[in-house]
Amino acid sequence: MNKIFHYGIILFIIVGLIFNKQEAMLKALLQTPFDVFELCKTLILSICLWNGLLKIIQASNMMNHLNFLFKPLLRWIYGRCIQDEQIYQALSSNLIANLLGLGTLATMSGLQAISKLKEKNYPLQIKILVVINTAGFSYFTNYHDDN
Repeated sequence: MNKIFHYGIILFIIVGLIFNKQEAMLKALLQTPFDVFELCKTLILSICLWNGLLKIIQASNMMNHLNFLFKPLLRWIYGRCIQDEQIYQALSSNLIANLLGLGTLATMSGLQAISKLKEKNYPLQIKILVVINTAGFSYFTNYHDDN
């Protein structure tokens, strides 16, 4: 893969030179660090915001009011691993965040759940969690009708 990347860069430079696009290539080269900085800044601030919100939700025990609804479903999906309270809390907060369409919050709680599942050695449940999060199901969707 590394060779493909290097050969691709060389090919793109040659094509740019052949079609006399030196100015556009230089402009893109100089703009790239600013674009990367903006992307990193947005991602880091978003992660901090949603992680803070997750901590507030967990500290206020708001999840406990919804957790009892999902225990049978989580037991059916994940099996015996939800007997551990920490794993159950992380998995249920991930499920609730997914159902509400809070993708970034679901990512944060999913990462917490994965770390707890790794500690207790549940590799199959980690795979199930990844599949559920990748599917991106939610109760609330961003459907917009243009008519």
